[in-house]
Amino acid sequence: MSDKTNDEKLRILQERLATIQQKKEIQQEEKIQQNKPVAPVFEEELVNHPNIDPIAKTPRQPRNNSSLFKYFILSFIILLVGYGGFYAYENIDYFNSLFKSSNTTIGEDDIIYNKSSFDGNFIIILKDFNEKELADAEAQSLNDEYKFKEEEKIFKVLQLSGVSNSKKEVFQIYIGSFNKEEEANQNLDMTELEGVVIELQ
Repeated sequence: MSDKTNDEKLRILQERLATIQQKKEIQQEEKIQQNKPVAPVFEEELVNHPNIDPIAKTPRQPRNNSSLFKYFILSFIILLVGYGGFYAYENIDYFNSLFKSSNTTIGEDDIIYNKSSFDGNFIIILKDFNEKELADAEAQSLNDEYKFKEEEKIFKVLQLSGVSNSKKEVFQIYIGSFNKEEEANQNLDMTELEGVVIELQ
């Protein structure tokens, strides 16, 4: 009886030792697994191992309000520049008449100036303007510069559509009229201004 008991005790002890040994091995393996670097999960592994959880999507961060403000300002500037360019394009003739004379009609061959509107055969056309006030002011300035008295003023203003076959509502500063072309050229040279001698018809 005592032998049997000893054998049983020995067997129980061996089983317990085996169990303890198994626990130690499991704990060591768990430690090794924890220290092991994580390998990346590839698509094949996801297909072959359906139990692997896919990578969770990161929530999208809301847009910063300052970036929205920047877009608004940029859009406003683009709109402002576009509108300004369009306005300038639509009013280019007005701006040209303010800052300089437009030489659009001076010396055009197809314009015929009526001889009946003048006393001589030739006139000198100096500058074109889109507004009569500007043409009058420039003519006055030229007369003052050359020190002509009121009754001697040689720089005058004409409306192109009133003295020619042109339909353009343009105002021109002119000198004249002269009976001979040489006389007109001499007067143009004396003024030292740019202009065109026109023969009246």
